[in-house]
Amino acid sequence: MSKRRKKTRGNPAGGQAPQPRRRLPAPNPSEHSSPRILVYALLTVSVFIGLYLHVYALQQLSYFADGLTMPDARITGYSPADITALREALEDEAAGQLNFVHKTAGIIFPVAVFLATWASFGLLARGTWRWGVIIGAGVFAVVDITENFLIDAILVQQPLDTALVATASVLTTLSWALLAVVGGVVVVFILRDAVLAARRPSHQGP
Repeated sequence: MSKRRKKTRGNPAGGQAPQPRRRLPAPNPSEHSSPRILVYALLTVSVFIGLYLHVYALQQLSYFADGLTMPDARITGYSPADITALREALEDEAAGQLNFVHKTAGIIFPVAVFLATWASFGLLARGTWRWGVIIGAGVFAVVDITENFLIDAILVQQPLDTALVATASVLTTLSWALLAVVGGVVVVFILRDAVLAARRPSHQGP
């Protein structure tokens, strides 16, 4: 009587060790927790508040002042005669609205610019030079907020203090100059960082 051969159990290939499973690339946590998300969010808030303040709110108030431009928007400054004409044309309700704008968007905007600059250069840049840009943004915030309070003061004070008008005018021009310099540096840096990030190969896990 012939013996029945036992069937091979397990691996049908017969004696070959099982192939190890191929490991998938490990996810890169930096792709999801990148500081660029915070930077872009703060930049978006800064641009939005800036457009609301200078393109919408201040332009709307000019309608209630016989078309005269608000002091904040006069990049080259203003004279006591300009403020006198504005005070005569500006309605009481519009003056109150300007004061409200200064205490809300007028404070939020420079603070947002400072935070966006700090995030851009504090988190993405290297080297001690970055602190010069951050300090410049801080000076802009202080100058711009101080200018807002001085404008509110010269629009209601009796009699008009010409020295205070001159100070407010200088601060207005200085704030625009600082905003142009800081904003230009931030834009150039962010564009450069975006180009470098696009060229940088993504990190792959083992």
